[in-house]
Parts: sequence; C-alpha cells; structure tokens
Amino acid sequence: MSIILPLISLIAIFLLINKSRNHWRESLILTSTYWGILIVAITESLNIFQLINFGSVLITWASICIILIYMCFRLNYQNPKILDKNKSDQVNIQIPSLINLLFGIGFVVATVGLIAIIAPPNNWDSMDYHMSRVAHWIQNHSIAHYPTNYTPQLYQNPWSEFVILHFQILSGGDYFADLVQWFSMIGCIIAVSLIAKKLGADVRGQVFSAVVTATIPMGILQASSTQNDYVLSFWVVCLAYYLLSAIQGETSDILMNSFKIGSSTGLAILSKGTAYFYIFPFLIWFSLFQIKRLRWKVWKPALIVGSISLLLNLGHYLRNYNLFASPLGEPGNYSNEVYGINILFSNVLRNIALHIGTPVGLWNGIANRLIQIIHIFIGVDVNDPRITFSKTFFVPGGWSTIGISGNENSAGNLVHLVLIITCITIFMTRKEIRKQRYLFDYFIAALSTFIIFCYFVKWQAWNSRLHLPFFVLLSPFLGIVLSKLEKQRIAIIIVTFLLISSLPWVFLNRFRPIIDSNNIFQVSRIEQYFTNRPYLKTTYAGAVEFLNSKKCSNIGLSMGNDPWEYPFWVLWRQNNQEIVKIQHINVTNISAVLEKEDYYKDFEPCGIISMETKKSKRSKYQKINFKGKTYLRAWDSPDLGIFIK
Repeated sequence: MSIILPLISLIAIFLLINKSRNHWRESLILTSTYWGILIVAITESLNIFQLINFGSVLITWASICIILIYMCFRLNYQNPKILDKNKSDQVNIQIPSLINLLFGIGFVVATVGLIAIIAPPNNWDSMDYHMSRVAHWIQNHSIAHYPTNYTPQLYQNPWSEFVILHFQILSGGDYFADLVQWFSMIGCIIAVSLIAKKLGADVRGQVFSAVVTATIPMGILQASSTQNDYVLSFWVVCLAYYLLSAIQGETSDILMNSFKIGSSTGLAILSKGTAYFYIFPFLIWFSLFQIKRLRWKVWKPALIVGSISLLLNLGHYLRNYNLFASPLGEPGNYSNEVYGINILFSNVLRNIALHIGTPVGLWNGIANRLIQIIHIFIGVDVNDPRITFSKTFFVPGGWSTIGISGNENSAGNLVHLVLIITCITIFMTRKEIRKQRYLFDYFIAALSTFIIFCYFVKWQAWNSRLHLPFFVLLSPFLGIVLSKLEKQRIAIIIVTFLLISSLPWVFLNRFRPIIDSNNIFQVSRIEQYFTNRPYLKTTYAGAVEFLNSKKCSNIGLSMGNDPWEYPFWVLWRQNNQEIVKIQHINVTNISAVLEKEDYYKDFEPCGIISMETKKSKRSKYQKINFKGKTYLRAWDSPDLGIFIK
C-alpha cells in the first residue's frame, strides 16, 4: 500500500493548485511539473546521506503527504468557497462523433495501461541499463556512480529511473515500472489538447489533436515500457504550453513564467539526452519574445530559466563530471562528424525513410533504391560512417504482425507521416489557416526540432523511437488543420481511421502482445522478462539455482560487451535469496576507478557469473583471477559460465 503515497501527494498538489485556478487541464500539467521537481529533490537529498532505502523513502513520502493534506484542509477552511469554473475550460462536447472519439482515446489508453501493469519491463534497454541501474541504486542505497561494465548505466539521464526507483522501493517489485511512460502518454494527450486550445482550436480541434497523439504507433508501443521517449515528450510539450501561455500574456509574472519554462526544460534534460534538440527551438522562441518585450532586462528570465534547469540537473552533472570529466558523461559516436546542406538533406531523407517501411518487400526495395539514387545526385554516400551509426542504410520492413511492425525500438509512424505531409500541404495552400495567430510560429518551432535532430545525430535504424517527441509536438498543428477542413465529415473519417489503424499496435506489441498465442495473460511473468532473448531463460535460471545451492551470497558479474543483467536480479528476488551484494568485477572502462572506493574495495565474491554470449565477444576460459584470487569454472552453459573461488 505504500505505493499510493506518491499518488496521494500528486492529488494533494493538484487540489492545492486547482483551488485557485479555473482550468483543470492546466492545473494537472502544473501539478505534474511540481511533482517532477519533488522527485528530484527527494532523490538527491536522500542520496547525500545514502538513505535511499524503504524506511527513509516511506517516511519522506508520508511526511510530504501529511503536510500537503494539512495544507489542503487549511486552505479549504480559510476559503471554503469553490471557484466557479471558467466556461472556456468546460469542454462541452455534445457532438456524438466527438464523444465517440473520446471513448476511442479512452479505450486505447486503458488497454495500454493494462499492458503496462500486467507485463513486466522487458525492453532490451531495460535489461541493459534502465532497470539494472535501479537495482544497483537500491542495493547501494545511493544513486552515486558505481563500477560497471556498461557505462550507460551511469551517465544516461536518470529522471525516469528516479520515479521507477521510488515505485520499486515502495512496492517491493517492478509491477509499476512501466506506468511512468503510460502516465506520460496521458499527460501528452492532455497537454497537446491544451496547446491546440492556445493556438485557437475549438473543441473539435482539441479532440482531433488528442486523437492524433493517442494513436502514434511508436507512442502506443513505448507507453507500456520503461523506455523514456514518452517521458521526454511530456516535458517538451509542457515547455511548449508554458511558452505559449507566456507569449499570449495570460500573466505578466516574469518570475512564474520563467520558473515554469525552466522547470520543464530542466526535467526534459534530466529525462533524456536528446532533449537538447527538442527544447532548443522553443527556448529561442522564448528568448526572442522576451527580447522584444523586456529589451535589455532580458537577462532576468534567462537567468531564472538557466538556473532552474541547471539546479535540477546539477547532481547528475556533477556525478558525470567527477567520473567522465564531462557533465554529459562518456563521449559517444552518435554525433555527425561532417556537416553541410547536402548532409542535412541526406539525414532528413533517411530519417523520414524510417517511417515509410512496410512488410511489402517490393515497396521497400523501390524506396531504398530511389533514396540511393538521390544520394548519388547530392554527392553523399548513403552509408557514410561519418553520418551513419548503423553499418548500412535500409528502408525498414522488419518483423511484422499482420503487416504491422510491433517493435518498440524501430516501428515507424507511416499513417501519421502521410497525415503530416497532407496537413502541411493544406496549411501552405490555405491562407486563412496560415494567418492564424501563433500557429505558423509554433509549426516552425516544432518542425525545427526534427531538422536540428537530423543535423546533429547520425542515422541509425532505431532513430524512429527518438522521433516520438516530434510527432507529439506536431499533433496540435495536425488537429487544428483537420478541424479547419471545409468538409468536417472527411476530418472525422480521418481521425476515426487513426483510431482504428492504431489497434494492431495496441493488441500486437511484439514484446507484450495481448491477443497472440504467447500473450501476457498466458505466459508467466518470468518468461516475459526473456521475450527478447528466450533462449537465455533456462541458462539464467540454472545459474541462479546453482549459486543458491552453494549458498553463495556475494556475486561478481563479468559481463564483457553483453550487459543483459536485470533478469538476474529478478530471479534472485523471486527465489527470496538474500543477496549481500552483486557487483561488476574486472571492469576495464573508466568506472574501474570506483572499485577503490570504500563501499566496493572490500568486495570478495564467492561466485562469478561470466557472460559468454556472442554479443559479449569473449571466449570461454577455465579460470578467472580477481584481486589475486583464482576462481575455477564450476558450472557451464553455452552462454554463461560460473566460477567458484
């Protein structure tokens, strides 16, 4: 029951904010922002004293709930009169077609939420670092960096995992881990409808915008996972909404406007590294607005936004800087090495191609060949390693279910891409839409995010998941353009088609299906952790059983290049085995220096698990040396070896 404490605090903050406001949707967005800051404050504060444990987290949340509930009762006592709600926020929907659309959104969201609760985290990145880092944090009672064979566990932006950390400590398991992305999906749907309203949309346009967001295939697939692209999308659309509110002059409070923008900016950055590409155009827009309005006093909001953003990320920046000598962590090879107009055109074209793939091989082949021919004309090698992270460019078709890609790492948004192209064409040819105040500026800002992304980031086959914030940001624009069509029946047909066409992604998620023969209701939870690599289940279970039989409680991990470790934590938790410590050993990267710290230097494993998969790029051997002691192979499998001292 402890898991309800963060939810109670969220509700209490909402009641406090909504008490003095007339817009429940705006109150909900602002509540989420305050709650997001609260997560950071609690986590970083407890980390200072290495008190990230059940008792400390429980007491902290309980105390916060008591304070917030007291404030709610106190405020209600002092001002019992409830404010009349502004009619402009009472979305009075009486059109049957719009009501049906809202029911459709509700069905999609509810079904994805069911998947998020029933299915365990089983995304590949979750096994590598999203969930593994949380397990290490809980064991270490700290979010400080630790020695690991896979440094993304350390330097990747951690806000999503902060929330999972609290959920997991309070609940004693990972049943609520996927809900972080699901709540972000709901937040995006609400925030997008608000942005549409700010841009002049009527009720129809707001509902259309919400439908467009709720039916993004990549969003549907990710919303039941522990990836963090939907979390980033939420903070970016919060930033866009706060920016529009400030520009439209609803309040001249520079401090409050700057605080909201700084908070959403900081939380976006703390959630994912790609945030910089998506927030930059909106911060430029905000800066130009403030320069026009404040002239030489523009430094005030700039200082507030920058300070709050930095403060929210300060802890993570310092941890990265102390280990990697850079606040961004370990340098990667994801950035383009050459630049130019032709390079930009190449990356834009190839990133768009990620959303046009189908199971029809003929179509993919024609599109692939056409793009290669275009690259010959622009003088760019389509597989140039300086702008290509994956070895070879291709138009993805990939795995499919009845013709629909259910892979949350690489699924494309073909229908939405076609809708974007169509709506841009309508927008450019309809003067009355184009002249709508703020809509053009917003469209340029949203479109710029994709251009900036393509300019700086190498093409790779998994970039489509990183495009999710772009599709979410464009949803209000698409909803408004559809609502301005002269024949609204056509618009209704289009958004209804979006809902219907989204169902395969809802039901046939490759890793968490609900109507497949191996659906989440029939397959055991343990098996579902291994959906990406089912052949490892027996091996992992055998390794854990062997170490349990030896009553080995200090486990060393020798992972090589294959850091797929989270299932080990799950299996030990299932067996109720009290693990004194699990630690990476013989680390060869920069985090090896952390093995000398007090908490790690005295670690002496009784058994070592050695990863010997093809991905690990390691050969089998008969012994392992660690800290002058020899460990001999005592258990063997095709993918793992266990060594005993």
